Amino acid sequence: MRKELIILSGFLGSGKTTFLRSLLRRYADRRIAVLLNDFGDVPVDGAVLRKGGVENGVVVEIGGGSVFCSCLREPFVKALMELSRRDEDLVIVEASGMSDPASVDRLLALSGLSDRFDHTATICLFDPIKSLKLAHVLEVIPRQLASASVVVLTKADMTGPEEREAARAYIRSREPDVPILESRNGEPEGTDRPARGLPAFAFGFNTPDNRPDCLSLASVPTDAETLLGVLRADRNVLRVKGYVRARNGILFVSDTGKGFETEPSEAAPTPLMIICMRGTADSVRAALRTAGIECPHNLNTL
Repeated sequence: MRKELIILSGFLGSGKTTFLRSLLRRYADRRIAVLLNDFGDVPVDGAVLRKGGVENGVVVEIGGGSVFCSCLREPFVKALMELSRRDEDLVIVEASGMSDPASVDRLLALSGLSDRFDHTATICLFDPIKSLKLAHVLEVIPRQLASASVVVLTKADMTGPEEREAARAYIRSREPDVPILESRNGEPEGTDRPARGLPAFAFGFNTPDNRPDCLSLASVPTDAETLLGVLRADRNVLRVKGYVRARNGILFVSDTGKGFETEPSEAAPTPLMIICMRGTADSVRAALRTAGIECPHNLNTL
């Protein structure tokens, strides 16, 4: 019997980890394995998910790019092969925010894994603020919509009706037939599983020349607000997530599209990952330096 495979896609900061938690609660009667694909070299979502508690199942992490990119397809296939031998009957892949899952069915077929996995849905999360703003300049966002069997407008608790309607209008202009749901605090409306029926594409949109830059910060000599003020003002910053040691303590930080959520933490299991537009890492680093924050010269072009 084939295992069910669900792909969770969506741009950086669209709310995938929060939504994943709700899926785990919704499928509490299932034996679930989760494959987390963080874009940064240091996976952050695994630490967040484990902190929130994951029952009945296993969490596998692959960082450093998209698992649908040629550079990570081999570890992705190996991970799925290992998961196919386990007892879990549902595998959820949280794809990186810059991934295009269009090639997943072709990848399963070429690797022989289509005999072991039944790809039932690709759920695309769409932030009415950030995703809509960047969809006109980043081709990966409409590509994610094109691969979706259902789109979920996230953060309905943080956005207004006009903002969500503008997002719906854009999605309809690109994919007029895709079902659109809304979620509040990560909880999707309705109780049914996402519909089947996935459009097939031969190639993905994951190549080295379209990846953003990535920096990491483990600690800063200033308070956290100084750091976040710099990142908030820089339009090149696409995503901020992780833990940072600041003058006022250790904080978990995650951007919401409208600002930053912070939460005190006793430990810092992963550094703060800062993902920015390709070719802009030096300018982001310079802005931080002006505020008295030195970012290590460990730039990774993801």
